[in-house]
Amino acid sequence: MSDHARARRPRGSIFVKLVAIMLVMAFSLLLMVASFFRFVVSPNLGASVDRMFVEYTRSVALTSPDLAAARRLAPGLDMRIRYEGPAGSWATDERLPSIDETRRRLRRSGARASLGWSRSLVQAADGGTYLFSWEMGRRMDVVHDQLLLLLLLMMVGVVLTAHVVLRRALRPLRSLHEGVARLSEGDLDVVLEKPTRDELGALTEAFNQMVGRVRQMVRARDQLLLDVSHELRSPLTRMKVALALLPDGGKKQRMAADVSEMEAMIGELLELERLREGRGLRIEPHDLAPVLREVAQGFRDVRPGVRIVSLPAELRLEFDADRIRRVLRNLFENATKYSLPDSRPVEVSLGREGGDVVVRVMDDGPGIPEGDLASLFEPFFRVDRSRSKRTGGYGLGLSICKRVMEAHGGAISASNNAGRGTSFTLRFRQPD
Repeated sequence: MSDHARARRPRGSIFVKLVAIMLVMAFSLLLMVASFFRFVVSPNLGASVDRMFVEYTRSVALTSPDLAAARRLAPGLDMRIRYEGPAGSWATDERLPSIDETRRRLRRSGARASLGWSRSLVQAADGGTYLFSWEMGRRMDVVHDQLLLLLLLMMVGVVLTAHVVLRRALRPLRSLHEGVARLSEGDLDVVLEKPTRDELGALTEAFNQMVGRVRQMVRARDQLLLDVSHELRSPLTRMKVALALLPDGGKKQRMAADVSEMEAMIGELLELERLREGRGLRIEPHDLAPVLREVAQGFRDVRPGVRIVSLPAELRLEFDADRIRRVLRNLFENATKYSLPDSRPVEVSLGREGGDVVVRVMDDGPGIPEGDLASLFEPFFRVDRSRSKRTGGYGLGLSICKRVMEAHGGAISASNNAGRGTSFTLRFRQPD
């Protein structure tokens, strides 16, 4: 894909937007679930469990269990028990705080006196006090955390799965973007695969049909120009013979000039057709630097002149030397022809940019209207709509330049300079 096509790549991606929407929805749902458990389920369920725990511990205290009975009871219920009273002081787990310390904690924080631990103080029948500490609340908190983690993992899995599905579903959009970029570069043979049968598949099929119709129209136009050019050769030959039989004079010279001009135009049209089919090229290894220097030397006496500002000692690549000379000569002629009285010399540079060989021709003329840049290389297109004798030409020179560069696997482009004038760029793409 060319630099121009890459520059027009959209900044926002539908795929990225959809993934972002899914992530926001997933984390919003996770936040809602976590908030529901944190502020609704956990307080209500915890309060109910604590009430059940208090009622159960009261029934246990009524049996007045001793240390041996408490040790048999505690493991099965994940419960720890402490007793302080007339019958002494004992505990199933020495880590349990004293009764007095537990009272202070319960006054500060309620029945859930420690993280996840439910605690209850129950008066014994003999006047003593039992402390029951239960781990159920702590386990419920662990279950809540595990549930949230499970939900998070499930959402991550859903997002990753949706990521893969969306990439596959939106693949036709990426293919369409590449196809439109290739079509805008003049590739009329682009055909996209139809991967789906949905709306995107129908859009791809419509794109292929549109490209097919455009290709037929362009080829019909080219064929018409070719047929007309061939058919005009015979009457032109007869006109030249008739002109040769006329007596010499100014009228004969003007008619001969018109016939020669028409013959040259027909020759250029036929040259366009030959280049489109890639016929007649003689691709050989050459040094581009002396070819550029040779063509520039031919414009020493043409105002405002051609000046080479950057030229390596050697730059070898494969090209048709005669056709490239014609391209360079055409660009230099246009640059000098449309220069202004105070224009600086046309500046030419040759070098490498990335892996490409680039020739840049920059003039100091009036420039080209922005609306005409896109049509500049079309056959018979001229910025001067009057087609006067003063400006000359048939609007075929730049079309031939484009065909020559495309036949070499390269490209030609034009852009207006920041200050004044126009720059033409020839880009020869080198194989990897």
